[in-house]
Amino acid sequence: MKRVIALVSVVLILGGCAPQPEIQQPAIIPPKPCINAAQLNAYGYDHLERVARLLREDKKNIESFEGFINTMKGTVDNYADMIKSSVYISNVVRYLPIPYAGEVSNTTKLISKTLLNLGGAASALNRYKNSSEYFLANFDKLNRSTAKGSEIAKLALYADTKLMDDAQDLENGLKEISASTQIMAATTQAIADALERTNGYVNNAKNFVGFSKPEGEDTSTVIQSRNSINARMGQLSQKIGSLEMSGKSHRFNIAKARIYSQLAMQLEGSK
Repeated sequence: MKRVIALVSVVLILGGCAPQPEIQQPAIIPPKPCINAAQLNAYGYDHLERVARLLREDKKNIESFEGFINTMKGTVDNYADMIKSSVYISNVVRYLPIPYAGEVSNTTKLISKTLLNLGGAASALNRYKNSSEYFLANFDKLNRSTAKGSEIAKLALYADTKLMDDAQDLENGLKEISASTQIMAATTQAIADALERTNGYVNNAKNFVGFSKPEGEDTSTVIQSRNSINARMGQLSQKIGSLEMSGKSHRFNIAKARIYSQLAMQLEGSK
């Protein structure tokens, strides 16, 4: 009987009907992150610190923008006075074969547009200075060893939107001024050519419409205006280039700060 029971048990086991002994599976232990939230926050802080450092280094240059805008207004005023001061120059401008002739011939429109652009640039400059000061003030409140991901993320988002938008507005405003200045430079150079009697077209136009002869002061006024405009164009090019370079650096560091802070917040939330 015992043999029969033993045989039946073997058959049941081999047939799979009897309960099988449980095999212990090894416990799956989630891998620990190779970097913690504090380290990520420190990396994010470092990138914001680079933004703050560059803003402080550029502060003197940015402050010079206000003086430049005022100087540029003086250049535009001198240009307007040059056109109005001489009947001869006013007549020459009407017949210059240069780009944007329709806009150039209407000197009032060109001058008004340039002054409007200068006003817009001045407003953009004030906004950029204010957003820069706000960023620096709030960055100085952070501590590298204790800053949370949410704090770094908030400031990085502000920099990525408000600060960079204001910087771009200032850059765009200067580019618009540069475009108007190029037209004034082309006009002034063409007037100088006419005064030196080297431009055949203008010589023909003078004979056709009966221009009066230029006075000695005309040449001096045009040369002064031309030199002033060319100097302003060189300064504009430098300032636009400076904004473009700093903007590129800011965007890189801000993007890094946002990535690190977002990762840190995920780790902080998983605790």
